[in-house]
Amino acid sequence: MDKVRLGWLDGTFIAYGDVKLIFDPISSKRLTQDIKVFVSHAHSDHTYGLSLKNKKYATPETKEIYEKIKGRKVKNIEAVPIGGEVKIDDIEVKFLNAGHILGSAQFKVSTPEKTILYTGDINCVDTLVTKAAEPVECDELIIEATYGSPFYVFPERNKIYGEMVKWAIKKVNEGKIPVFKAYAIGKSQEIIKLFNIYTNLTVACDFKVAKVNEAYLSSNIKLVYEKCFEVFKSKKETPLIYVSSNPIVDEKKFAKAIATGWALNLTGDAFPLSNHADFNQLISYVRETKARKVYVFTGQNEIKSYLQRKLKVESCFLPEFNQKTLT
Repeated sequence: MDKVRLGWLDGTFIAYGDVKLIFDPISSKRLTQDIKVFVSHAHSDHTYGLSLKNKKYATPETKEIYEKIKGRKVKNIEAVPIGGEVKIDDIEVKFLNAGHILGSAQFKVSTPEKTILYTGDINCVDTLVTKAAEPVECDELIIEATYGSPFYVFPERNKIYGEMVKWAIKKVNEGKIPVFKAYAIGKSQEIIKLFNIYTNLTVACDFKVAKVNEAYLSSNIKLVYEKCFEVFKSKKETPLIYVSSNPIVDEKKFAKAIATGWALNLTGDAFPLSNHADFNQLISYVRETKARKVYVFTGQNEIKSYLQRKLKVESCFLPEFNQKTLT
């Protein structure tokens, strides 16, 4: 009889014997204090667990980014670096690079019966600020498949970089301030690095992006930037790029663009720069793990059927747990 219990309990729940683990919980309503919390990365839709009283585990980078944004320390947490391991009775959890943002982790959960790999968000190509996620072999895979549809195949990254730089320089020559709206964590730092490397333009960013930048600098990722209020206060005429996580007021001096994988659905000034794996990357990743069974969540239904039809891999959504199941 399989002693491993696995399913969705307002987060990905894995238990073996008396050991109970939850990955990236989004609520505490059904969580007891004996459940250990693992947080994959610092994006706000994954960090609810860092506010709980439970014993918590995350990478040092995830902890630092969260603390800088929230302005408070995380309590009862063990910071585990990528490549590190946590052993809890008969279960061992290894932290692996997810390639998504600074400090993002996948978790390989080894029990006496089987190994389970939980990805969280992953990116399978190198960027200017991160290294690609590397698949590892496992028995069962729990994969977050945000872009799990064949429609979502991104252009080669250097091509996207080139188009972004070309657009920005064109707008500067028109007397505009190019603005890229992007996530404060991960995407913004990649854009800053892009313009640091390929142009001599001043790069300015909003306050939240600047707080995250500090964590990247702590990890020896060099970023050259100015805080927006300092730049605009000085009223310099120097051409600049503005990177912001917030909407920009509709002023004539700004030319606005968005950087997101969803840009494939958009028209206008939008660039499909994503920190997530696209459909082809997800399929390749699953193949290389050699998983016998794949659980898909936060993704499209197409990838589940594709895995069954093309790869002949058993694939399904995470089963829903309830409190009665746990007891």
